[in-house]
Amino acid sequence: MNELLLFNVYLFYGLVFFTIGCVISFRNLKFSKLTIASALPALALFGFMHAFHEWSEMFLKLTDNEFGSLWGIQVELLRITKLLISFLALVGFAWQMLEILAAPQRRWLRYLVPGLLLVYLSATLVHLAIFPAEHSLALSVNLTRWIFGLAGGSLAGAAMIYYSRELSATHHQGAQAFAYCGLALIAYALAAGVLSSDWGIWVPIVRMLCAAGLLLGLVQALKLFDQEYLQLVEEQQRRIMRSEKLRAMGELASGIAHEIKTPLSYATLSCDLLERQLDEAPEPRRQLDRIRHGLHRASHISQEVLHFARQHSEPSRVNLQQITESALDLMQHRLKGFKLKCAFEGDLFVDGDPVKLEEVVINLVNNAMDASEPGGVLSLTLQQHGDRVRFALRDHGSGIHAEQLHQAMSPFFTTKPQGQGTGLGLAICQQIVQQHQGELVLANKAPGLEASFTLPRSAP
Repeated sequence: MNELLLFNVYLFYGLVFFTIGCVISFRNLKFSKLTIASALPALALFGFMHAFHEWSEMFLKLTDNEFGSLWGIQVELLRITKLLISFLALVGFAWQMLEILAAPQRRWLRYLVPGLLLVYLSATLVHLAIFPAEHSLALSVNLTRWIFGLAGGSLAGAAMIYYSRELSATHHQGAQAFAYCGLALIAYALAAGVLSSDWGIWVPIVRMLCAAGLLLGLVQALKLFDQEYLQLVEEQQRRIMRSEKLRAMGELASGIAHEIKTPLSYATLSCDLLERQLDEAPEPRRQLDRIRHGLHRASHISQEVLHFARQHSEPSRVNLQQITESALDLMQHRLKGFKLKCAFEGDLFVDGDPVKLEEVVINLVNNAMDASEPGGVLSLTLQQHGDRVRFALRDHGSGIHAEQLHQAMSPFFTTKPQGQGTGLGLAICQQIVQQHQGELVLANKAPGLEASFTLPRSAP
């Protein structure tokens, strides 16, 4: 009866870890924007190796009287090798999690992993030099559980909890599931590192329940990748449809612009010829200047329509901070009358068209200056926001009425005085940000209006 119970416990124990490896391996993580995707293969390796370890432990325990007495040292060496490899995979997962987190403590926490290896190797060599081989190997099994199982597993679990908090900050639905995985991983680390299998059959049962909790949390967490894949497919479909519309609109706009610019050029030339024939009377010249201004504005609007309909180019990996600084350099002459406060959080990379992104920054800064009084303060921040990059610009103006906020990015809508704006600036910005899989948001934040957009962070 005891052997049957032992067989079932270790069978399901190993099956849980094997399933953990499978549910990760069968997910297509290649195109995911979630940064944890790069670390999950190490967790899958831990699952497969630990499944092999537990099933082999089941075999060794059921044949302990025969196999163990014949191959004493070899059995202990096999036990420590497979246990060490599995827990090293878990430590590797913890190491990669620390690489992707934005936590300020991650820099010194990274030194904890090589520190664990150094402590383990030092303790093992000391015991091999002092105690017999059989005693040292048995102690090495416990050291592996204490150092890599307990410390490494707890570190990996804490990293997953912190990653869940970062995802929650970006309003990811289901991000809490990663926190449950982290808690289950910490519980398993305690059960594997503190509890001894010699204490009874209840110890592997407790470990199995902790592993089952990790599996359930992981299944829920991995649904984020399914949702992300569906969103990617839908976005590709929308992009194809948008591309077809933009192509047709671009052809139409090009034709219209060509047809409009020709008579505008004739009219502008006629104004120049007529100006030479006028005398010095002020009223005719004032009327002629108004005609020339109207023609110039019509030409400018046709050019803006062309920009709005133009398709975007292939994206490349660019530094958003450098793009922002380049845009500010171009506008330095206008910015002299304002107080600009910048807060940049290191080098933040995104995938996109640098010319288009620079156009977004220039448009937003122009709008902020137009909305602010000379000498006003413009606050610009650029920071990491979970797995995305956030650009935010706040002006020192009066903001926008709440009922007009939802119309602000509609084509040809403007709050500027007549003749000072085309109403296409924010519409162009929104289109460019959406092409880069981002979101442009306007919000009244005293004093003034904050224009912000987030873009997916580029994978290193």
